[in-house]
Amino acid sequence: MDRKNLVEQYGRMVATIAHRMIQNKEIAKEAAQEVWYEIFKSLSSFNGNSELSTWIYTIAKRTILRYAQNEKVVTLLNLEQFRGLEEIEYSGSDEDRKEWVKERCDWCLTALNHCLNNDARLIFIFKENIGLSYKQISSIMEMSVENVRQISSRSITKISHFMNDTCPLYNPVGTCKCRICKQVYCIDLEKEYSTVLKMIRLADLYHKFEKDLPRKNYWEKFLD
Repeated sequence: MDRKNLVEQYGRMVATIAHRMIQNKEIAKEAAQEVWYEIFKSLSSFNGNSELSTWIYTIAKRTILRYAQNEKVVTLLNLEQFRGLEEIEYSGSDEDRKEWVKERCDWCLTALNHCLNNDARLIFIFKENIGLSYKQISSIMEMSVENVRQISSRSITKISHFMNDTCPLYNPVGTCKCRICKQVYCIDLEKEYSTVLKMIRLADLYHKFEKDLPRKNYWEKFLD
């Protein structure tokens, strides 16, 4: 099995899982690297009893959950306290403003999905970010399909509730209290986020940022 083909096919998705599960970028990078170390170490033992993607994501789940064990669940009280802090000001050039806003919004998406516990957040990522079926997720998470469906449904409802009252991109007509609202509205929303403003499903907003800010692969050192 060719390592380069594996990482080209799954590298960004593994990095996305680590990035959405872990708020600290350096720890997320380390977790993604560890996933590839575990995959390559165990590659010879893959016997084909499951889909290759299921096997890879199962290793990713086990490894990243270990790194994410100290991640805190965000509560409504935490959110209110965060909103009460001073606005985040931008001090860079006009040319870099849009990228800065996108990066801050992307960080916020990761922070907001921390209203879920680790298992629920991972199910949400597998379903809404990676696009796996409930059946495949149930195999990875070692849960029943119905249990996965229920957790996924509750997770979408909970995150949507958080974002509806917080994110000017998700709900541009809401009474948002995002700490970079002023910066978001300073850019041309109709031009930059016209697709976001028309979105109905929460997952599409996450997909938008995965496309705009693609994750880096953290596997190069294993290909030497």
